[in-house]
Amino acid sequence: MAPARYSGPMRMFTTYANAHDTMLEAALRPVDLRVAPAAETTATLVLDPARPRQRIDGFGASITQATSYLWHNAMRHPHRALRDLFSVTEGIGISMLRQPVGPSDHVTRPYRFTRRRPDRHLRTLDFRPEEYTILPMVKAAQAMRAQSIGPPASAPDLNIIVSPWSAPWWMKTNFSALGKRPLTRLTGWLRPAAYPVYAEYLARFIETYRRHGLHVFGVTPTNEPDYPQSRWPSMAMSPSQQARFITRFLAPCLRAHGLGDVRIMCWDHNYSTDHYPDGRFVRELYMDPRAFAATAGSAWHYYGGAARTMSDIHRRWPTKGIWVTEASGGDWGPRNWDDALVTMGARVISMMNNWAQSAVLWNIALDTRGGPDYYYLRNDHTHSSNRGLLTVDRRTGECTRNADYYALGHFSKFVPIGSHCITSELRKAQRLHAAAFATPDSAVAAVLCNERVAPATLRIDVRGRESQTFALPARSLTTMVFD
Repeated sequence: MAPARYSGPMRMFTTYANAHDTMLEAALRPVDLRVAPAAETTATLVLDPARPRQRIDGFGASITQATSYLWHNAMRHPHRALRDLFSVTEGIGISMLRQPVGPSDHVTRPYRFTRRRPDRHLRTLDFRPEEYTILPMVKAAQAMRAQSIGPPASAPDLNIIVSPWSAPWWMKTNFSALGKRPLTRLTGWLRPAAYPVYAEYLARFIETYRRHGLHVFGVTPTNEPDYPQSRWPSMAMSPSQQARFITRFLAPCLRAHGLGDVRIMCWDHNYSTDHYPDGRFVRELYMDPRAFAATAGSAWHYYGGAARTMSDIHRRWPTKGIWVTEASGGDWGPRNWDDALVTMGARVISMMNNWAQSAVLWNIALDTRGGPDYYYLRNDHTHSSNRGLLTVDRRTGECTRNADYYALGHFSKFVPIGSHCITSELRKAQRLHAAAFATPDSAVAAVLCNERVAPATLRIDVRGRESQTFALPARSLTTMVFD
């Protein structure tokens, strides 16, 4: 019996590792997985495009100072790397960046935007370290994206979220860019007297990006406010401190600079931390009515807790946005092609099903030792165990696409800005995961993850259409796009 077919064209792409788990057997390979319906098929995915959920604002990663250094100095084919990452037609079409404000943990050396002495009026503010090293790659990435779309551009520019790892040292209670003093362990909080100048500092950084023709979509007050430590730049903030900073200083300052459209995102940390389990930080901040009004939503990382925390927040405050702003791969987690691909794919699917409007991984590119990583070498005396989307061999200049590149690509290539996650339901589908989207061009894209060690047969039922049966390869990610 011939399988029933959808009325419109369908495209399918799949990725999975080879039998020895030494490389990918298929990498976003076009396939046709349709099979004749079998009586024993029980796993079903029901999609309802008529019931849209959250808007999608982008998929991407970060052009850190470490990444930009490799792009400028180590890549043999930097243009090809940008094409693979940002081209909508020839690459994976990355649509969002999260950019550190000042040094993060991945830098070649420390740098600052103000002189060493305190500068409460920001007279010495100088963003040239950003403009000379990082912005050229960011602008080239946006140009690559625009070039691949063609005139007139039918898709938005890159959405950019900016996040500081720390305020300048003289704005903090421990007078250090580090979150804790190495010897005294003194924690660095933002000094109350520095709230207005810190807000001005962030506004002027955003203005710099805007002046270069870049679209800053959102800002967070600080990265990981519950993880101040002595290894790299960081800064502690409590919910009450962040609420006061946002309402009295950051939001008014952005409006005064004509940046009222920039979304302020609170938290920017894990689903759960020791001091703030299961979204407690966001819950406490939202209890302040002024902070609730001034905040567009919350930003999340996937390193601790469960993605369902975002659904808990959404159920209570459905008008507030939810964005995942960091989710790195590395040797501290799944290392091999198979585990890294399937784990990251399933995690991103879970983010989407729990109301995330974005999924941003960490470094775009790192070298074979997880660097450049000044702070890791200085304080841990060993290299980073992080993994970028690309790995750059400094000896040859060649770039290798990692599993995370393909896991992200199954979303970023087929789910553009302005898509909406749609209601879906998996039935009797143990170890299968799925998220589905309605795109601006009236297509439906479904991303499927098969965690099983054997192929899985899945029937997909789209409301108002005939069902279709597919055979998903073992341990694979598959994206299906149909009209």
